[in-house]
Amino acid sequence: MSFSTRIRLLTYASARSLEPKLSTGVRFLVIILLLCLSALPAIGYPISIKDARGKIVIIKSAPRRIISLAPSNTEILFALGLDDRIVGVTTYCDYPPQAKKKPKIGDRIVNVEKVISLKPDLILAHGRVNDAYISQFEALGKTIIAIDPKTYEQTMSDIRMIGRVTGRSSKASVIVKKMQSVADRVRRAPARKTKPKVLMVIQPSPLWAAGPNTFVDEMVRYAHGSNIAYDSRPGFNQFPVERAISRNPDIIIVGKDQKEFFLTSPVWRGARAVKEKRVYEMDHNLLVRPGPRLADGLLKLAGLLR
Repeated sequence: MSFSTRIRLLTYASARSLEPKLSTGVRFLVIILLLCLSALPAIGYPISIKDARGKIVIIKSAPRRIISLAPSNTEILFALGLDDRIVGVTTYCDYPPQAKKKPKIGDRIVNVEKVISLKPDLILAHGRVNDAYISQFEALGKTIIAIDPKTYEQTMSDIRMIGRVTGRSSKASVIVKKMQSVADRVRRAPARKTKPKVLMVIQPSPLWAAGPNTFVDEMVRYAHGSNIAYDSRPGFNQFPVERAISRNPDIIIVGKDQKEFFLTSPVWRGARAVKEKRVYEMDHNLLVRPGPRLADGLLKLAGLLR
């Protein structure tokens, strides 16, 4: 029986027992209350969801002790207002600032004993980065959901799913609505006559770039740009410098403290983006963490590509 159904029954039973003692006005208010409660959706557990592995995961009850194994998952949990339910995060989880105060369970190398000691009833993992630990935690009887979105749309879908699992569907809908609104606005904005050729740098030397099948590549297209690493291996991978230079990017997007490398490198001095000083620093976390802040990254990226 769902929580809302229990409330309805209890309220109805209380009203019936007190009916002889209630005035007409109070009885009227009770009836209104019952009508309002009857309109509530019957949200209850267990909940069945399919995660990034394609596996059906059953959530038996509302999670109260949640551990995040990825910074993006942590950002989603905080955005959903679940601060008080988060009992463990990684050392990389630095946003929002409150995340830094949560107990640490490791980084890419997860301290399994620490996780178990925190008694989580839900673990949110990254489907690829935490692959080695997912089956291990399942073998220990822990409920674990793997998340690994490849697109902006999948990121929004995962936020909806986490909202449903944690009883925060309404909040998740608000977040997704904002993200969708930003994406629609950027895509509808007037495009330049010629799409700027963009290099999205993850690491300058050796050069790693955002390739196809990533939300970063997708966001460049939303902002009416052309990703010069369109034919690299899917994901974030090493990209040949010679090929990048030969494609002569109009704009190079780099992370913090990476701009100077391109502006002073003799290898890159002939690139149009360097000659025209169109090498821009952005907070990588706004581009590579699949969470609510992708909308902020998309807006900033669109501004740089105009």
